[in-house]
Amino acid sequence: MSPGAGRALGPLLLLLVLLQCAARRRAVVKRSVPDVCATCHVHATCHQIEGKSVCICNYGFVGNGRTHCQDKDECQIGANKICGNHTLCHNTHGSFYCVCLDGFRASNNNKTFIPNDGTNCTDIDECEESGLCGHNAKCVNTEGSYKCYCNDGYKLENGERSFHPDGNTVSCRGVDCGVPPSVLNAHPASVSGTTYGSEVTYNCVHGYFMASGNQTAVCNAEGQWDGTDLVCKEIDCGKPLLIPHTEMTWDNSTTLRSRVYYQCKEGYYFNGGKNFSECTIDQSWENITFVCKGEELFSNLSIFNETCVKWERKTGRLGVQKTYTFHILGQRWDEKTFSEDVIFNITTNEDNPKVCLDLDSGSNYVVNITTISSTNIPVSVAVAIQTKVKEPFNNVLIFNDTCLKWKRNVRGTDVGDRYSFHVQGQRWYQKEFFHEMIFDITTHKQAPEVCFDLQPGTNYSVNISMAALNFSLLVSMTTQITDFILLIVQQQKRERNESGVFGTAGKKMVWWVRQKIGV
Repeated sequence: MSPGAGRALGPLLLLLVLLQCAARRRAVVKRSVPDVCATCHVHATCHQIEGKSVCICNYGFVGNGRTHCQDKDECQIGANKICGNHTLCHNTHGSFYCVCLDGFRASNNNKTFIPNDGTNCTDIDECEESGLCGHNAKCVNTEGSYKCYCNDGYKLENGERSFHPDGNTVSCRGVDCGVPPSVLNAHPASVSGTTYGSEVTYNCVHGYFMASGNQTAVCNAEGQWDGTDLVCKEIDCGKPLLIPHTEMTWDNSTTLRSRVYYQCKEGYYFNGGKNFSECTIDQSWENITFVCKGEELFSNLSIFNETCVKWERKTGRLGVQKTYTFHILGQRWDEKTFSEDVIFNITTNEDNPKVCLDLDSGSNYVVNITTISSTNIPVSVAVAIQTKVKEPFNNVLIFNDTCLKWKRNVRGTDVGDRYSFHVQGQRWYQKEFFHEMIFDITTHKQAPEVCFDLQPGTNYSVNISMAALNFSLLVSMTTQITDFILLIVQQQKRERNESGVFGTAGKKMVWWVRQKIGV
């Protein structure tokens, strides 16, 4: 062995020697140390920790595990911490258990529990038990307990709000709000009762209206009437309606049923509708159709019977005297120089005046009628009248065989008419006989007369004409036969019967008659 190899083995040998020494020392110690597990306390358990035996007090005990292991009070740290909320903690020798407070139950449904399995206490809903609070009451669950309350409309006799039956006789009695309160200027229209939920309805008294508030009050659960805040105010319609052309008669009252009367102003007349308005429950004046129209002094003017006029007077007043001025201008058709200008007045209180005018026939007239209105304003109306051409005369009569008389259709005697007569006479028994007269007369008489110089025993036709009016009339007249003429006629009849011609005697008689009568 070389010197270098010897130096390398030296440390290894030293280490081997030391290990052997240590082994011998442990053997010596092992033979001298007692058994630890045998010395553990009765409430301890031996545990091997890192190769060593250790005595540890059992769960629920505290100490050194060998000479001292006493009971541990787990509950001392507080039930909430060890058992959870709503619990009580009960310590036992070497352990503990938890119970739920009254009103709670364990979630594992056991009376006791140890919370190491997650068991906790939950609230018991006592209100699930029917009828717990008795009649007319309701149950309200609370955390760990419950309360009883009277139903709406009921209350406890002792005035408390809630209660626990707990075997005590407690009753909820219905509330009574009593007589409804009075409301100023209102009266109860309907009352359904005085118990809870009953209603009373108020109406404002006559002449008042609901200004604010509620008409209905309700009996509440506290036995009080709610909603009695109705305010009634007196009806006031304010100023009445203004109607055109009217005057009001009013006592300045604006309350219910107050009245205002209307009448038409001067110059206007009432044309229908109600003449008064009332203050209504709606706080407004009644709408009316009272109408005043401007007076009409010549309404519905018309002509009748050719020369008469009539009209209506609408003034709204009866029996008022009114004067009308008539101005008549006229001209006849056939006489351009003829004109008429007449003015006259009439006074009447009639509402439907009628006036007949004295007008000539066959003429054109303009009639102006003027009056003064109630407001002193002249009011005029004009009407045109055209009279027909009438027979200028009629009722021709024959008197004394040779005379005529007739009636003129002419107004007054200041106008003269000219008549032309054409008289022609013939005899049936004397063919050659012919008598003719032509002449004119002018007369102002209303009933003219004329007599003709006529021959006896003759048939006459008298033509009477008025050239100015292009009118004529034919009148037939017959004069009486004298004795001589009658004798001639009889003789001629005999001779005709005998020979069919006049005989000598007949001719002589005719000659003799002519001499006698001068024909």
